Amino acid sequence: IRPAFSKLHSLSKTRLRQRLGLKRNLNTVLIVGGGDGMGPVEETCAALDKRFPEMGGGQVVVICGRNKHLVNRLKRRKWESNVEILGFVSNMHEWMAASDCIVTKAGPGTIAESLACGLPIMLN
Repeated sequence: IRPAFSKLHSLSKTRLRQRLGLKRNLNTVLIVGGGDGMGPVEETCAALDKRFPEMGGGQVVVICGRNKHLVNRLKRRKWESNVEILGFVSNMHEWMAASDCIVTKAGPGTIAESLACGLPIMLN
């Protein structure tokens, strides 16, 4: 993994969230489907979006990788909570460091990067 994944511990989540355009004081879940945006990304996002209002709020960041069809489909949906939909990003380390946990497929790269960031992982 790139060294950037282990060098962000000095930056606060609040500053990173502000830089990335996220709400600073909301719990943040990062959903990732790998570089190709595979797996139950849409279903996971919809389930979290449905639950967050009942739990006092939160925000979801969905990184779809190169799956433009998924990006477009998710952007057309109406969301109840704060949902940020992104395609491929080159600053994954910042999105991970700004999040409270990650929901992802069991890819070894994302798992290693999440561990280097100290990010709790939920595999789907």
